[in-house]
Amino acid sequence: MPDAVTSVSILTYHSISDEPGPTSITAATFDAQMGAIAELGVDVVSLDQVECWRRGEIAFGRRSVAITFDDAFRDFADAAFPVLSRHGFASCVFAPTSVVGGIENWIGANHPPRALMDWSAIRQLSAAGVAFGSHTRTHVDLTTLEGGELDAELSASRRTLEDKLGKPAPHFAPPYGRSNPQSREAIARHYSLSVGVRLADANRQSPIHDLPRIEMHYYRDPGRWRAFLERRGGGYFQTRRVVRGLREAAEGAARRLVQQER
Repeated sequence: MPDAVTSVSILTYHSISDEPGPTSITAATFDAQMGAIAELGVDVVSLDQVECWRRGEIAFGRRSVAITFDDAFRDFADAAFPVLSRHGFASCVFAPTSVVGGIENWIGANHPPRALMDWSAIRQLSAAGVAFGSHTRTHVDLTTLEGGELDAELSASRRTLEDKLGKPAPHFAPPYGRSNPQSREAIARHYSLSVGVRLADANRQSPIHDLPRIEMHYYRDPGRWRAFLERRGGGYFQTRRVVRGLREAAEGAARRLVQQER
């Protein structure tokens, strides 16, 4: 059967809370976003399904989204999962395995830092159907690593997830969304699919180890979110892509300058 749709939107969330900053979305906003998906009849698919679709093994008959969360914040269990469960929506949470049970301790962390789920909560959610993928061991910027150190961050985190949960963990998200050809080559040795932060829908030509995603803090406005789900509002989407691209280019240039000065 041919695809009725040619792309899938992979949504990116972090914290579902009232905390400040772009990585937090309020519980009320999240509830409304999920409600719009249900009301408009959009299909929510798992990353396993996205992988099969990307490889040409299955087709999606109508508008589809996948729902992902970076960092495994504790508020996923408290605020996000009850809403997802009520709607019967699949989701995948990417966990930095050596920080599980602790607090965010990486560059750009909130102040005060937000708590991450512990292994007990993660096991309960996994048993309830939530998928868990790797976010490295320590939430490190992969572009700063090479050789054995790079492979260790990738392999150990997957091994820990599979040992703790007793099921495969074939999917990955690089911290900060940062990857380069060397790190993507390493990711491909350890995972069958990886998502990044390039702002776009995923299609059959998207690199399976750097699939684009949609940052959901851009769609806190209910009208803009409904327009996106209905394939309207392209002007806003393109504007966000341009602005994001310029910001990422500037940040990348600054990082390279710092590395050259070291």
